[in-house]
Amino acid sequence: MRLADLISLIPYLLLATGGLTLLMMGIGPKRVSTRRLTNVALVFLLLGAATTLLWEAPREVGGLLVADSISRLFTPFFMLSATAIVMLSTSYEPLRGEVREEYLSLILFATLGMILLVSSHNLVNAFIGLEILAIPLYALIAWRPERDGAIEGGVKYAILAGFSVAFFLYGVALIYAATGTLDLAALGAEPTSKHLLPVAVTLILVGIGFKLALVPFHMWAPDIYQAAPSPITALFASIAKAAALVFLIRLLCLQLPHIWEVLLPLLWGLALISMVAGNLLALHQQNLKRLLAYSSIAHLGYILVALAAGNSLGQDAAFYYAVAYTAMNLGVFAVVAALALPDHDRENLKDYQGLGRRYPIVGFTMGICLLALAGLPPTAGFMAKLLAFGAAIEAGHIMLAVIAGINTAFAFFYYLRIIMVFYSDKTTDINATPPAQGTHAVLIIVSLFVIGLGIFPEWLLESIKMP
Repeated sequence: MRLADLISLIPYLLLATGGLTLLMMGIGPKRVSTRRLTNVALVFLLLGAATTLLWEAPREVGGLLVADSISRLFTPFFMLSATAIVMLSTSYEPLRGEVREEYLSLILFATLGMILLVSSHNLVNAFIGLEILAIPLYALIAWRPERDGAIEGGVKYAILAGFSVAFFLYGVALIYAATGTLDLAALGAEPTSKHLLPVAVTLILVGIGFKLALVPFHMWAPDIYQAAPSPITALFASIAKAAALVFLIRLLCLQLPHIWEVLLPLLWGLALISMVAGNLLALHQQNLKRLLAYSSIAHLGYILVALAAGNSLGQDAAFYYAVAYTAMNLGVFAVVAALALPDHDRENLKDYQGLGRRYPIVGFTMGICLLALAGLPPTAGFMAKLLAFGAAIEAGHIMLAVIAGINTAFAFFYYLRIIMVFYSDKTTDINATPPAQGTHAVLIIVSLFVIGLGIFPEWLLESIKMP
């Protein structure tokens, strides 16, 4: 392996070293302060992001990882998002005193899995990244097991994740049988069996569909969103899903002329039922975290609308939507974490009455991110939907674009309902703890990013051009 290849591995090595360092810090006889542990985690995450941004890596690294424009965008993006989640965790009231070395190391290991997944040049490497991402989440969901539903949520996610891995691996095995290779770049070659390859990619799509909570693989999402601590919900609702989504886009956007016509009805169906079911289930939901779970299902349906277009605009729209989706969801769950009570999250919408007025920065972030989720200008959500629906129209899928537009209008009502609750004249009688300065910093940065990405989308669209 060349020296340049070794240098390219520095972001991965930094995350692995950071996770192990945090675990070693917990072994000594003297208890290390939470502030010091947090600083160590932040240093490794920020160093990893800076290394990726400053170092021009080779096109391929050891034949297993690819350092293209997509990985160079999402690797630092995931690390910076994980930095925000660490900052949210340290000021999250229900985890006060519980954010220790194990918790922080699991976040670093999960982030390592994400960047491996989005940089994978090989299906086996993608599987390893997927598992490095998933295993820490089992423990993080069930953190503080005395919480209601914590153990149940962790076990439920572990069992369903096991099923998804089975589908994924079966698909990988069939791809090898059909093509004789596990290299992603070689999948566009003429397969030895034209019947096996569509089945194989469909099985992988089902496996990733569980991770993304696409309908009908969504049954775990509302319970897990509710059971997990809010910073961890932010992690797997934003960057963890985005990592799986980027891998799926990579897979489906390769030159696969042999199977695209076979996959198109499946993508249509998944997009349609995810949009409709997600919005219908969210409409009458009173629990905010469960409502946001159903909302995220609908948004993944919108992303599939872009993918189903099968053109270059659809590819760009899907990647752009992945970034916007991550930022919007990170923002809303950061607000939920910021307003948590000392021993639990606020459950119902009525518990948030008037808190947007009481805490202007919190209310501003929630308003901006909800308007972005609703697809209103000048936010990133508006541009994401415009690109996705435009790609569908360009490909001739006018009916799918119309249905997506109707769903967007339909979803606006429950997003507006949340905003009205936050800015209600009636203030909830539950005492709220003012958000910490670190949380305020996260909220402001996310809000500005969501607005800036909507006003100036060109820089991102240029960065995500498929090579």
